[in-house]
Amino acid sequence: MKLGVIVPYRGRPTHLRKFKDHITDYLKEKNISFQLIVVEQSDSLPFNRGKLLNIGFLEALKKRCDYVVFHDVDMLPLRVDYSPSDVPLHLSTMFKGGKQEVFDTYFGGVTMFPIDAFKKINGYSNEYWGWGFEDDDLLLRLTEQGIGTDFEIYESEKEFNAGLYLHGEESYISCLNTISLEDDFTLHCTFKPDEIIPDYNKTHDEYCVFSIPGWDTAISYNSFNRYKFEMWDVEKECYSITSDHSPAKLTRITITYDRGARVLRMYQEGRLVGKKNIKRKVFDSKPQFFYLGTGAPKRSSDIKSYRGLIKDFCYWNTCLAGNEIQEIHNNYGINYLASQGQYSSADFLSIYYDMKNTILDHEYDFTHGKVIDLANPTEPRSYAKTQNCIPRSELEMENKRVVIPYRRQGSFELQRHQPQGYGGGKWKTDSTRLNQIRFYNQVISNETNLGTDGLSSLHFEQIDEKTRREYTHLKVTL
Repeated sequence: MKLGVIVPYRGRPTHLRKFKDHITDYLKEKNISFQLIVVEQSDSLPFNRGKLLNIGFLEALKKRCDYVVFHDVDMLPLRVDYSPSDVPLHLSTMFKGGKQEVFDTYFGGVTMFPIDAFKKINGYSNEYWGWGFEDDDLLLRLTEQGIGTDFEIYESEKEFNAGLYLHGEESYISCLNTISLEDDFTLHCTFKPDEIIPDYNKTHDEYCVFSIPGWDTAISYNSFNRYKFEMWDVEKECYSITSDHSPAKLTRITITYDRGARVLRMYQEGRLVGKKNIKRKVFDSKPQFFYLGTGAPKRSSDIKSYRGLIKDFCYWNTCLAGNEIQEIHNNYGINYLASQGQYSSADFLSIYYDMKNTILDHEYDFTHGKVIDLANPTEPRSYAKTQNCIPRSELEMENKRVVIPYRRQGSFELQRHQPQGYGGGKWKTDSTRLNQIRFYNQVISNETNLGTDGLSSLHFEQIDEKTRREYTHLKVTL
């Protein structure tokens, strides 16, 4: 069996030299028959990884390869099984040096395909210019053609799925603001965002789950598939903590602030995501209300309307310890009002909204209602007010099924380079945003025909070819 190793390439000569020598030695040591095919984009257009890989696949057919691996030039194999597979496989699962996120739906880096499977899905899309989303498109093609994929089920207790569903603009919860950001505090929210629908008029999408307006202190979910918390100091310097890539699933975010140490921490599912040292006094705008489901409902700028379920919200006027947060995570049905196990701070619970405790002003009319503050049940002033929020019972919610590729564990060393996609809390280029809009708003919604975009519609011009033994280098314009 002959392997075709296909590498999309432009402008990284040092990487290419090292990769060529490394993988050649590696495959020979493993006694794998192979043809290394480098496809170089030689025009000034944005880089098109998918199209270059399609071109490489056609070349692999000419070289009588029996199966192929699509391989990024910056990934050097350390412990990788390149032997044939009957199903498409994702191989780049572990990394030495640098940071590379391997999330559920990640299908980039290094992937293996049987020849027939790649033909059946019509190859990669040719329409993703610049960095990103061609591999998301590829995974979708596999599922639509019924070719082997794995899946992950995110399960949750039935009672944990009840809450309020918010459907975007004009749907939110307003709460009397007794939160003090200048002192020790803990914020905790359980929620399940909807899938992202990018806004054509924005560079990114951000949905506020919780917000204290002003210089917004906020918990949000964004178009980078990440959860984020941010707040400001009195000199208007922003401090933000962002999670790794996460699917839109039922999630628990906990934020703590230790005033004495001036340390801000963010936890996801009881696990510490990150921390920041705060240089100065925290800025607290002290508005009358804070909000769930929006940044601020009445302002004219982007109000960051949230779409999805909110299960609960809590505020403690103390900084919960890590073991307490883990206790909360480990016990789905924990009563925040009573200390138990490692959780010892019930007396500091100042606000507690469990969205199951919602009373509509008029039966079957979702326009207005209120949520009882279980920490202050005899004080109606502390009850939250709902606007166009729909109560959901546990029976109306489903566990989330996420399609993922089959994986064969492989370890790689990363050749260092500047990140091209996400970094610094934003997409690096506008082209990535356009790719995201195309994938979410057109491809997923079946506004494009995958059967006519791929190998069957591939157009390019080959301007040079060099072949020597197991190595072929093509130069093309797109």
